[in-house]
Amino acid sequence: MTNYYYILSSMPLLSLDKRPKEDELDEAIDLIKRQLSENDLEAFNWFLFRNDLYNLIEYWQHHFQGLLHRSLRKPYGLSREKLANLKASPEDVPPFLQDWYDAYKDLIPHWSTNQIELALNELFFSEVKRLEKGFVRDYFLFEMELRKQMAYFNQTRYSFLSKVEINSNSPLYADLRRDPLQLSATLLQEYPHLQEILSALQTKDPTLITSAVHQVLWQKADALCEGHYYDIHALLSYIAKLFLLYRREQLASPNKRDRLGVLRQEALQNFKQND
Repeated sequence: MTNYYYILSSMPLLSLDKRPKEDELDEAIDLIKRQLSENDLEAFNWFLFRNDLYNLIEYWQHHFQGLLHRSLRKPYGLSREKLANLKASPEDVPPFLQDWYDAYKDLIPHWSTNQIELALNELFFSEVKRLEKGFVRDYFLFEMELRKQMAYFNQTRYSFLSKVEINSNSPLYADLRRDPLQLSATLLQEYPHLQEILSALQTKDPTLITSAVHQVLWQKADALCEGHYYDIHALLSYIAKLFLLYRREQLASPNKRDRLGVLRQEALQNFKQND
């Protein structure tokens, strides 16, 4: 396994509450990419794929359904020019999406915004499940579980939302249905992040919800590299944090905070249309 002592020891300590400027993040990512072994570069690419997926979802929702135009999430593999020319150059689609895109490219323009998002996220997480056990698989499967928990909570509060598959007999779903909310000690022990996420969701404030999600993912990145020093787990943990800081920097750009509320209203309207 490659030792990344020199690159990690030369990098600044990261803090979720102190955003580097985007050009500083660019410099850090470029430096890391130059040092990665070929095998480890494949692991790094999954973080690019995640952003490409978000960008595809948002580009298609804007292009086909007229939703708000959004800046691309950086770093990414697919530029806006490539997004606009996928039909002519389908080989630019991330590898795990190529067969799917070939099969559905003519149908996507007729899908609802919710169908686009659900289909692409399902594909991404299904592919992640097939990866070998390691940082990338564990990190993104945790994100999948976090998204499901948030969907569970929202469905107990907003009856018009499109339903995700739910085990109605699960202790988690039973607790989330309580009003006022009260989680059992067992659930809090199993999901120590849950109280923080649910408290943010109850505020209905998009900025607070986003911050809580980022904080929980940051903590997961730390937990997944415990006991690892200067190996690929430690480097991927650092990379995961860089990607979170990119997102925070982009959301804090001029006018982005105001747009969070608009995006939330779009999402709720989208769910209503697909109920």
